[in-house]
Amino acid sequence: MRATASRPTRSNPMQQKKPTDSVARPCAADALCASRGLRLTRLRRQVLSYLLETRQPVKAYDILDALRNNSPKALTPASVYRSLEFLLQAGLVHRVETLNAFVACAETCNKPHDPVFMLVCPGCRKSREINDPDLYQTIFSTMQQRGFQLQGDTVELTGLCPGCAATSAGQQQQT
Repeated sequence: MRATASRPTRSNPMQQKKPTDSVARPCAADALCASRGLRLTRLRRQVLSYLLETRQPVKAYDILDALRNNSPKALTPASVYRSLEFLLQAGLVHRVETLNAFVACAETCNKPHDPVFMLVCPGCRKSREINDPDLYQTIFSTMQQRGFQLQGDTVELTGLCPGCAATSAGQQQQT
């Protein structure tokens, strides 16, 4: 496991840094892909830009609908799924299994990043990416000790974000 220089604060991981603007990130993605011999096509760039703009998990068909409004040529679900698969493999987006959706990676880096934890709020559908190699190594070692084999590099944890937790607490006080 690689150690990362910066980690989100453990006190409130839902306040992790947000992706930078949607213009600079696709440019960085272009450079990253080029360094790996990959090509960020126009559609792949559009999908990535849309995910960066929304800053929350989005279902593939919602991406398709949004891009159809701004695209001169006909888009198909298959083309959006192919773009998402490319972006997943390039490490530019994550799949949020709990929501059956995709979200832009919180970090643009020039190397494959460490496995991540995704904090997912089912109330508002927000997610936050947490990189903590030490915690991941602990989980991985525990799995190995019990004979389990890891089949992915993302761990999803569901819970209420601060906003939804406050709303929920307020509703409980009213009843």
